[in-house]
Amino acid sequence: MKVIDLAVRHVECISATTSVTDCALAMRTRHVGSLVVVDGGNKPIGMITDRDLTIEVLATGRDIAATKVGDVMTSPAVVAQGEENIVDALARMREFGIRRLPVVDENGLLVGVVTNSNMLEELSTMLDSLVRNIKSSKTREAALRP
Repeated sequence: MKVIDLAVRHVECISATTSVTDCALAMRTRHVGSLVVVDGGNKPIGMITDRDLTIEVLATGRDIAATKVGDVMTSPAVVAQGEENIVDALARMREFGIRRLPVVDENGLLVGVVTNSNMLEELSTMLDSLVRNIKSSKTREAALRP
């Protein structure tokens, strides 16, 4: 399965020059816990999460008014190519200890994001199908060979 097949296509983004106050407001308004930080050309340059805001801004007593997203975001962005195999993408996520992976096209432009939740949901669906297959094969066999 390809990464693009699991990716959420509507991605919430933000600029590195945005204040962390506006970033937190954007997360609240958009009901998300993370934003992909993009440059002016829509290429991912980092990620910022609600945890980044808590750990890097609030807990350290940074000046909220003066701190920008670029000061506390995780960068460089670890990304996946859309055509990449999901197993390879998951290995990269594990290697870097990240839960969200921006997906880019052949030009490096953001086209989606894949998360642990997306992968778990797909795996759950596949496991459910497998269980149903096992049950139906037993039912079919019982009907064909009483």
